[in-house]
Amino acid sequence: MAGARIDPAVAERLASLGYVGGSGSTPAAGGVDPKDRIAVANTLHDAMIAVEDARFARAIPLLEQVIAREPGIPIAQLNLGIARARQKQYARAVPPLTRAVALKTDDMRAHYELASALYETGDVTSAARHFAVVASTMPAWADARYSLGSVYARIDRIPDAIAELRAALDLEPRHFRANLLLGRILTLRGEAPLAVPYLRTAVNVQPDSSEAKQFLAEALKDGK
Repeated sequence: MAGARIDPAVAERLASLGYVGGSGSTPAAGGVDPKDRIAVANTLHDAMIAVEDARFARAIPLLEQVIAREPGIPIAQLNLGIARARQKQYARAVPPLTRAVALKTDDMRAHYELASALYETGDVTSAARHFAVVASTMPAWADARYSLGSVYARIDRIPDAIAELRAALDLEPRHFRANLLLGRILTLRGEAPLAVPYLRTAVNVQPDSSEAKQFLAEALKDGK
């Protein structure tokens, strides 16, 4: 009997499913029919395209189908978490993202997305742990350093927050959120003159930001 055919575009998905073969006529390990795995891989491929195209309502049920049949695929768990988070379903995003991290502990995207979802649910301490993993593993990623700094600020680790925000700005001097937050922290610490350059940069980067303009005005007033 002729083997099941698969679109070359989803060949990489088969590797993540544990199926490797040419004709697809030999059952995979564990007695799973390769044709079933090909169907799962194609569904996963369609779901990932939907996520990339921001069609999250389309992607979520497809990913749920994949995970119901093959729960051990890290990329499926990751994309389900991302899709739910982009739909602002943060609490529902946490379980698949947690599973994605458990399945592939060195996936920094999974750690970052999990940290972001945890932050949105209010679990700031857990978010800090995962952002710290990302920042320590990828220290040249400005957004990771900023995110860790912003979480440290929320849990009152102000010196650590300042250090991370400065690191983010060393990497990306015109990072809007890092300039804004560092300037605000310095203002609130009574160091308004030091805050002004950061807030001026924030206003310069996003001149339509009323928040940046307000923070700069307050720093200028406090620094007199």
